[in-house]
Amino acid sequence: MKKRGLVGFGLIVVMGCKSLTPVATARAIDTSLRPRAVQQQIEDNALRFERLQWRGQASLEREGKRQKVSVTLRLKQGEGIWVSGSVIVPLARIFITPKQLQFYEKINRQYAQVDFRQVKKLLGAQVDYEMIERIITARPLDKRALKRAKLSFTQNSYVLSSRKRGVFLVWTYDAAFRLISQVLSDGETAVRVDYDGYTRIGDQWVPEQLNASLRGVDKTTKFRLQSKQTQLNGKFKMPFEIPRGYTKINLP
Repeated sequence: MKKRGLVGFGLIVVMGCKSLTPVATARAIDTSLRPRAVQQQIEDNALRFERLQWRGQASLEREGKRQKVSVTLRLKQGEGIWVSGSVIVPLARIFITPKQLQFYEKINRQYAQVDFRQVKKLLGAQVDYEMIERIITARPLDKRALKRAKLSFTQNSYVLSSRKRGVFLVWTYDAAFRLISQVLSDGETAVRVDYDGYTRIGDQWVPEQLNASLRGVDKTTKFRLQSKQTQLNGKFKMPFEIPRGYTKINLP
């Protein structure tokens, strides 16, 4: 497995790209709402959690090649994201913290440890821990920009948009104020995430599938993550230790 393919797998928790339809809802949008009222509804409806676990399928497409694996993803808010990937047997394990990304793969007995400055060089676009966490949990990439966003409507969705210092952001929400898609672009690079389906846990909505595309300066990486089983605030561990005898991959 090539170095960049490994890094892409390490980021498989985030991103894919296709046109999606809004999540079905019996509610109609309220075109009389002012921007601040919509923003408040979005804030009130945001996922509230300390721990999240997903089990399902993930796929990565990069440079014309596609990889598909079964994954278990565990997330402790603000602390770390742990991913175990397998195809019949365990293949790789990833651990992402606010400071770095670590992973190892068992086929070639290799591992890597990179900070987000190195990830930016490899993908050609800015990626950090908070961005990954917000994508997984269907929260806006830039909360402050959302608060100053302009509001418009389609037949069945609320659309908020913001532009500042060359950065353009667009969020689309359904009538129940669940995020359908979000786009961030600075002209050279762009991130697009689409959410296809939500599952209800208690009084909260958790995304079931996300498709994302990260377009860098000279490359595009696509991801899809589909959950078959979701758990909120359960007890779990996130064990991660580089096995002995593995070879370190030296990345830029």
